[in-house]
Amino acid sequence: MKIITIAHQKGGVGKTTLALNLAACFAQGLRVGVLDVDLQGSLTGVSDDLENITFVPYNGKIESIGKFDFDFLIIDTPPYLTEKLTELFLISDFVLIPTKVSFADVMAIRATIELLKQVQAKRAALAYGIVLNMVKPRTALNEEIKEVLAQYQIPILKTVISERVSYIRSFVTSGIFNTEDEKAKEEISLLADEILIKLGM
Repeated sequence: MKIITIAHQKGGVGKTTLALNLAACFAQGLRVGVLDVDLQGSLTGVSDDLENITFVPYNGKIESIGKFDFDFLIIDTPPYLTEKLTELFLISDFVLIPTKVSFADVMAIRATIELLKQVQAKRAALAYGIVLNMVKPRTALNEEIKEVLAQYQIPILKTVISERVSYIRSFVTSGIFNTEDEKAKEEISLLADEILIKLGM
């Protein structure tokens, strides 16, 4: 089982939306579980509507996560730093850090990255990367943000997730793969493929 954890200590960067849609993407042929450790429980409300995805209730015990039997387990994390993040990173195969294209979000990412690097010092096999999320097209700010992120010396994924209404409506449609938005489907599929490559799959 491969564990993908989505983390950023700041709220509003689209962690839960990416968790839902990545799970929906991988579920097209694979056994996928979703674990929501966010106390807000955003994914809990749509758990009954996720086709071919198993929603795993969180019991507060990180050590029990490895006992699940999936091809992929997607973990959604809360919008703040918690000691649980260290434990989650230690059992993860890939950590995805989404960020909006804004200086506030990029500066807030520093603590998450530092924590991630501390964990990687203990677990060298841990792969990770930043994905630009909710991006508005054709703005010079995109390149400026990439320059700031480069200072953190952490991989920036090539895939960019656009700001699209279909992503906002994901919780109504149970994912973008149940919509007609082919561009959104392509973006999530490219993101999933890039993560698989990072995992050596």
